[in-house]
Amino acid sequence: MWTRGQDMVGASNLLGVDVMTGHWEFTYLEAEVLQNAKLFNGDFVAQNIKAKEAALFEGIAVFDEDSGHIFPPYVIKSVNGRRIAVIGQAFPYTPIANPSRFIPNWTFGIQEQELQSQVDNIRASERPDAVILLSHNGMDVDLKLASRVTGIDFIMGGHTHDGVPVPVTVKNASGLTVVTNAGSNGKFVSVL
Repeated sequence: MWTRGQDMVGASNLLGVDVMTGHWEFTYLEAEVLQNAKLFNGDFVAQNIKAKEAALFEGIAVFDEDSGHIFPPYVIKSVNGRRIAVIGQAFPYTPIANPSRFIPNWTFGIQEQELQSQVDNIRASERPDAVILLSHNGMDVDLKLASRVTGIDFIMGGHTHDGVPVPVTVKNASGLTVVTNAGSNGKFVSVL
């Protein structure tokens, strides 16, 4: 709290984190969140955070005016010669967990239909070798999402404080999605 989150940005930079989505970052004010995201050396992605309609008319800062996304919804990474799409899914219940006065101009939520559209568009336009959802939903929501949203190869989640030592494979209408969760507080690291 003393550094308004900047100490954790510094720690993430030192650790070499290259893609992140959010949860407790939204305990700070909008301007502080945007500043911290700018200080992060990696990519801060969140497909489920958009500007409220009234805020767009007032001209608040957004990543994309057409979609209203505050942050890039995804990033393409090259890993061992493969193109990997990493979609961010920030903590959907931020307006319930934190006072709404901290982030008055942004919407959150699970955004299942938006996520399906993102996956479909990414698969069609980017043609990645794999699509990963970097999620802060929690394992229960991730399992449900994996059963309903098609085209995601892996969900690598956070928020659930229990370690998930063996990933769960979930069937959906077009195939399989592998879901795991890394626990909390750095106790576990998910490896793919």
